[in-house]
Amino acid sequence: MNKITTTFSTKQGVVTLSDPFFTLMHDHQQIEVTYKPNNYNGWGVCKTLNAIEVSDFTQADAELFASTADSKLRLQGYAA
Repeated sequence: MNKITTTFSTKQGVVTLSDPFFTLMHDHQQIEVTYKPNNYNGWGVCKTLNAIEVSDFTQADAELFASTADSKLRLQGYAA
């Protein structure tokens, strides 16, 4: 199996597409989309999708994924 890795640098951090560590009982090949923010000390968010869903993943898609994931990582209503 070929190892797929594609990295996009976004305003909020880095979005990476790669083969997941493992998958169980899926009809289609899976791809893991990972977002790692610039200022979260290695923490991030990942989502596993069917490869067909991200076959034409672009920089604009990476920016949208990063923006959405970043908004979910931050607690709203709390002052730092």
